[in-house]
Amino acid sequence: MEPLAGRDGITAEWLTEALRADGSLPRGRVRAVELSGEGIGFGYISDTVRVIPAYEGADASAPASLVAKVPVAVDFPAYLRPWAAQAVATELAFYREAGGDCGARVPACHGSAHAGWRSYALLLEDLSGLESPSQMESCPPQRAGAIVDALAALHARWWESERLRAASWLPSPERQAELNAPLVEDGWGPFAERIAPRVDAAFVPVGERLVREFGDIFARGAASASTLVHGDFRIENFLFGAPGSADEVVFLDWQLAGRGSGLRDMAYFLSQGFAPERRRGIEEGLLARYHAGLVARGVTGYSLDRCREDYRLGLLWSMYAPIIGMKGMAEREPPPPDAPEAEHRAFRELIAAGEALIAVMAERNIAAVMDTRAGELLGP
Repeated sequence: MEPLAGRDGITAEWLTEALRADGSLPRGRVRAVELSGEGIGFGYISDTVRVIPAYEGADASAPASLVAKVPVAVDFPAYLRPWAAQAVATELAFYREAGGDCGARVPACHGSAHAGWRSYALLLEDLSGLESPSQMESCPPQRAGAIVDALAALHARWWESERLRAASWLPSPERQAELNAPLVEDGWGPFAERIAPRVDAAFVPVGERLVREFGDIFARGAASASTLVHGDFRIENFLFGAPGSADEVVFLDWQLAGRGSGLRDMAYFLSQGFAPERRRGIEEGLLARYHAGLVARGVTGYSLDRCREDYRLGLLWSMYAPIIGMKGMAEREPPPPDAPEAEHRAFRELIAAGEALIAVMAERNIAAVMDTRAGELLGP
């Protein structure tokens, strides 16, 4: 399977070779391909597209459709390129090393190739027929328990394990701090000016301390209890099938995975996935449910009180997403003036959708930080 520079490289010939290498096309060939964005949504690091092959001489085992992740058409500012490169490498390694046995339901992988963050390809099972919620709304309340149960199963599988320690492909807490702390520091200015005061001015001094100590939060959480962390655990990265089915909860997008505190994922999900008034009513119950799920799967020496404190620390960590995101959206480089109008339109749509999402995430996360007095975990 050859890496690609973008979706234009997804041809019938390329897909034929990719599926043959994976064993998904034992006979016949791909005669033609149709590309569609329907049911997929926007990607910020990768271009994600639904691929519908037309076969010649293939048997019924050939996939009727797939999802491909390839480089986006627009470039990143220089300061974001190392972060993007790590994200791409991490996700491809996740599907190669752990996707089939990670403790959670994830899309099956039909092959990958990687020659850098501007040249790669990942072919995944197409699950776009499942329910896909919007981050702009609260997580469906009837789904929250199943999400927490699935997350506890994922984290327990890797909790302080030899497999986790041997996973050199997973960014360490130190590597995550190296990549993210400078971005949070650079992003704080525009975030503090445009978002924080209109949400809660009392958060500004908390945010200033958070920026100074952000790099340490990775190590503090991992020292308490280290596991495989999804890293972008928000509701737009979940798919939902029928309750009780194998597809009840599917986790997508492993680009920001790493080693760290599992309560980072819980904090990201609860703080940014629910309107504040709804979160306040379910927060404690879901934390207790998550902890019980860990214990039921063999995790020992980790108390519910420790879980609550790590959750508060995770609420501070999860502020990285809107802080970095605001600066990233403002500094994304548009296509050149002579690029096709379709590229300019896609860029405008990406920026508008990104900024609206960032505002919702920030407002919810700040409310959770202030409600739990999480700022008390930071220095003066």
